[in-house]
Amino acid sequence: MAGRDDNEGRGARKAVARLNRDLDKVSRAKRPLAVLPALLWLAGTVIVLPVAWVLLYGVIEEPGTVLMAQRALAGEKVRRTPVKLEAISSNLVRAVIAAEDSGFCAHDGFEVKAIQAALDSNKKGGKVRGGSTLSQQTAKNLFLWPDRSYVRKGMEAYFTVLIEAFWSKRRIMEAYLNAAEWGDGVFGAEAAAQARFGVSAKDLTPLQAARLAAVLPSPNKWSADKPGPYVRKRTRAILGRASAVRSGNLDTCVLTGAEAEARPIAPPRRRDAPPPEVPVLPPLDPVPDALLSEIETSLAPEDGVPVLEGNPGGDVAPAPAPAPAPEAEAGAPAPP
Repeated sequence: MAGRDDNEGRGARKAVARLNRDLDKVSRAKRPLAVLPALLWLAGTVIVLPVAWVLLYGVIEEPGTVLMAQRALAGEKVRRTPVKLEAISSNLVRAVIAAEDSGFCAHDGFEVKAIQAALDSNKKGGKVRGGSTLSQQTAKNLFLWPDRSYVRKGMEAYFTVLIEAFWSKRRIMEAYLNAAEWGDGVFGAEAAAQARFGVSAKDLTPLQAARLAAVLPSPNKWSADKPGPYVRKRTRAILGRASAVRSGNLDTCVLTGAEAEARPIAPPRRRDAPPPEVPVLPPLDPVPDALLSEIETSLAPEDGVPVLEGNPGGDVAPAPAPAPAPEAEAGAPAPP
């Protein structure tokens, strides 16, 4: 009787052991399935949603940006009128290329030399400095937030790859010009042209376009319509570079046909003259406040025009109106 009980006990233990082994096999088989939802969520977050977002903004104008929301929350009145690239002067396109990214038509979203220069500067100074192309700036403006950190730069690089893959250069330029900030809550080329010069973006002159491009690094510190000495100096440099952009065909990925011929920034180059050498220029970063103050105080006003007192931007006083000519006495002969 006791032997039979022992055999039954051993049989029961063996059955339990087999059951445990079977349950363990089932558990191991389900482990890959348990992480499948997490993998799908990660793929959707990292791949599907960003790609869908980029594709959507490739065909419609974005309703707003994080920076616009920040300005509105700070109490500023945001002014913006998105327009097609055809409604923006070719002068502004060339001026922006000249000021921010002269290799825009040549690179695939990244300028290696500019990035290397920024990395070298960061190692020396310990402060994060940008080396962004127009494509990178567009990715940041439309999809991310304004912040100088390596995390944001990494996400910026990812979105830059996406817009370069799915958008044309014309669309990148159009999106950039419609989202760029020009100070005082003004965003986009059309609103900037109206606010600063009282004209549409299509009618911007070469000088007006250069001034708008000159203040892009610090639009809330510098003035396009009331430029100080430093902004005027940048404007002259951008005018020269924009002429080289046109003659060097550095805008052909954006401007074609009639657009390329509209409102030339400089007279056409003589056929027998050699084409100018136009180096790929690094983006112009905002000038530190201390350096800006030093520049503004060290540069004398242009043409002897007095500077308005109490104006840190160095805006010039309006020229005095000419004195009216004395009226001729009755019966006196008219002056020759």
